[in-house]
Amino acid sequence: MIANVEGWYIDEVAFCVAYASPEYLNSPYSNPQIFIENVQNIHAYASQLPYVEIHNEGSHLTPDYWSTVKYWRKDANGQLEQIMVPRDIYYWNVVFPKITDEISAYIDPDVVESNTTHTNNIANPPTGYFWRSYFWEFAGHGAPTLMSLLTSCQTLYNRDNSPGDAISAITSWINQNMDFTSNNERPHQPVRILTKGFGRCGEYADLTSATARTALIPCTNVSSISEDHTWNEFWESDWVAWEPVNGYLNNPLVYEDGWGKVFGCVFQERADGLFTPVTQRYSSGISTINIQVVDASGLPVDAARVVLAINNPSAVYDCEAYTDNNGMVSFVAGDNRSYLARVETSFGAYPLPAGSYAQLTTNSAHGATYNYQFELATALPLPVITVNTDIVDTVDDYRFYLNSVSSPGYLITGRSAWDDIDGLGTKPQHYVMVNQPATFAFMVTDADNQIMMQYDNNCMALYYQSPFEGTVTNFGIPIGQDWYAMIDNSHRHGNAIILQGSANLQYYNSNEDSVVPGAQLRVVNLSPNPVKEETKLLLELGASEEVGIKIFNARGQMVRNIPKLRYPQGQSAITWDACDASGTRVSAGVYMVMVQGSGSSQIRKLVVLK
Repeated sequence: MIANVEGWYIDEVAFCVAYASPEYLNSPYSNPQIFIENVQNIHAYASQLPYVEIHNEGSHLTPDYWSTVKYWRKDANGQLEQIMVPRDIYYWNVVFPKITDEISAYIDPDVVESNTTHTNNIANPPTGYFWRSYFWEFAGHGAPTLMSLLTSCQTLYNRDNSPGDAISAITSWINQNMDFTSNNERPHQPVRILTKGFGRCGEYADLTSATARTALIPCTNVSSISEDHTWNEFWESDWVAWEPVNGYLNNPLVYEDGWGKVFGCVFQERADGLFTPVTQRYSSGISTINIQVVDASGLPVDAARVVLAINNPSAVYDCEAYTDNNGMVSFVAGDNRSYLARVETSFGAYPLPAGSYAQLTTNSAHGATYNYQFELATALPLPVITVNTDIVDTVDDYRFYLNSVSSPGYLITGRSAWDDIDGLGTKPQHYVMVNQPATFAFMVTDADNQIMMQYDNNCMALYYQSPFEGTVTNFGIPIGQDWYAMIDNSHRHGNAIILQGSANLQYYNSNEDSVVPGAQLRVVNLSPNPVKEETKLLLELGASEEVGIKIFNARGQMVRNIPKLRYPQGQSAITWDACDASGTRVSAGVYMVMVQGSGSSQIRKLVVLK
C-alpha cells in the first residue's frame, strides 16, 4: 500500500502505519483505506483553508523528507505573522488517525456504542465513516458545516481577541453541536459523539481534538485523573489551554483559581498511550518526584511500570510512566498533595501485595524534589551463557563480523494504559527515544541453542561477547553445521535498543588475514529509495576490484543481473533503471539488491514505486 501511494503522501501514510500498533494492524477492525483517505483529506482540506498551508521539506524522491503545516495568526498587537509547526507535533497531533483510546475505524454513526467493547459500531463504507471526513461535512443539529465556517477564516488564532480566527469558529461550532449532559452511553468514537450531540468532559475532549485536527490544527487531550477532568490544548507557537464547553481559552490556572482544583499530575495524552506531565502549566505550585527501581542485587530495572497515586484518602490513580535504562522515572506533580507509588515488572512488584502502594511525601511543597528508590525482592532475570570451547574453526574459509556496530540510543518501552484494541487481549506498546548509547550482547549458537535462548534466556554458545557499547568483532565459522549469529538485548527488562553498523559474511584465507574486514567493499548509499525511474548505488572500495549486482523480487526471483565490472579504489556509482533483463519496467514492490565483490557481498532493500 505504501509503495503505491503517490508523491508527498508517502511519508505521512508511512508514519501512520509505523506507529499504529501491531495489535490494531492485525485486528479485524483495521482497514488500510483509512490511512490513504486520512492523508488525502489533509491535503485536500489544506487547499481550501486560507489560514494554513502544507510545507514540504526536502524531496519526496529522496529518503530524507517530511511535511508540516504553516499558519497565519495575529499576535497580541494584531500583527499578522506566519508560524511553522514542528514536525513531530504535526505528525502526532494532525496526521495520526487516532485521538486517544478509540480504535481507528470507519464508524456507523447511528449505532449506539457499547460501553464495554466500543467496537459494535465499526462498519466499513458506505455505512461507516472516518471522523475527519465526517466532521468536515457534518450538517446535523441545525449548525452550519465545519467546512463552510473554516473556509472563511483567515487566521488560526488571534491573540488580540479580534474575530475571524479558526479557534473561535471551532469553539462556536462545537457548542452548537453539543450539550453538556450524558446518559448511559459514553462513546469513545468521535463520529458517534458528534452524531449523539451531547456528553461530558471526556466526550468533549475527544470531539474537540477531532474537530481541530480536521481543521489541520494540532490538538491533544489533557487529563487530571485524580481530579476527574479532561480538556484540550492546541499548538500555536506553544501549547494553549482550551476548553470550548466553558469558553476557556489560554487560561490554564482557571481550574486551580476558579474551580479550587488541587492537581496531582496533569498530563498530555499521545495517541499511542504515552503520558507526558504538563502540571507546570496548570498549577502555581509544583514538585518533582523521582523514583528509581532496582532489583534485589541493586541493578537498575528498565521498562518497569511506575504508577503514581494521590492519597484521597485512599490511593487514587494519578499517572504512570516506564523506567529508563537507569531505572528512573520522573513526575511533575502539584503541591499540597500526599503521594503514593507502585512498581510492576514481569518478575516482581513493589510493594508485594497486589494493588498496594508505598507512601511517598505526605504534603508536597512547591519547588521541592523528592527522590526515592524502590528495591524489588527478586533479581532481574539475566541470561546464562556457557561458551563451548570444544568446537574450533579448523578451515580458513568463511568468517562473520560486526563492523563498528553501536547503539546511538534506546527506546523506553511501555504499555498503553487504555486503548480499546486491548479488548482483544494484549495492550499495545508506546516508545520514547533516549539519545544515550545502550549496551548489547553478541553470540553465535547452533540451531537448538538458538531456540533455547529465545525461550529460556540461556544457552550454550560457540562465541559470546557480554554486553558492550560496540566495536569490531569477528570470528571464523566452523564447518559441518549451521550457526546462528545473534545480537542480544535480554540483559534488559524491556527497553528496545537502536543499532547502527553492519554485519558481514566474508570469504577469506590465511593469505588475506592482513585485509581489514569490511575495507574491501561498502555500500554507502542507495538513492533515491523509494525509486520511480532509476536509482544509483554508491560504493566505496578499499582497493580496485570487480563488482556486480543482482536484483531479486520479494519472491526471491532474480529480475536483473548487472555483470561484474572493475571499479577503482574509492567511491563509484552504479545505476539501475528499474527494468528487468528484457528492459521491461519491473512492477511496484520491495526488491533486494545484492552487491557482490571479489571477497564479500552486501544486500540492501529497495522499494520501487509504480
